[in-house]
Amino acid sequence: MLLDRLLVIVYGVDVTSQNIFVVDLRIPHPVGVLLGGNGIRSDGTVVINSGVKFVGRSPKNVAYLERHAQKRVFELGHNVVIGANSVVVGPVTICDNVMIATMSLVNKDITEPGVYAGVPVRKISDMTTQEWI
Repeated sequence: MLLDRLLVIVYGVDVTSQNIFVVDLRIPHPVGVLLGGNGIRSDGTVVINSGVKFVGRSPKNVAYLERHAQKRVFELGHNVVIGANSVVVGPVTICDNVMIATMSLVNKDITEPGVYAGVPVRKISDMTTQEWI
């Protein structure tokens, strides 16, 4: 608990998730990041920019409750970049090699690599780049 409060005060990262397992988590500008939803999982590299929020659906949502029990509300692939001020509403699975643009809303699974943007997100390009990772 002390570490959680220290992360909020010093870096602006609010860790409300009870289970975060990401092999290579990078938060280059940590101001306003909320890691919630009980279960962020990735076996690869994930880049989370400032202001990104991971939140859960309604506590009565059946899919959310199932994934919450498994501590896998958010399953992220390798080389996932989430742009500043985006919101990810779980339960969500995002595949490998995905870039999500700034101020996007992810409220459904992303199953194809590419660049996504919008509210809600839509695929806008097949071309991804390594420059943000």
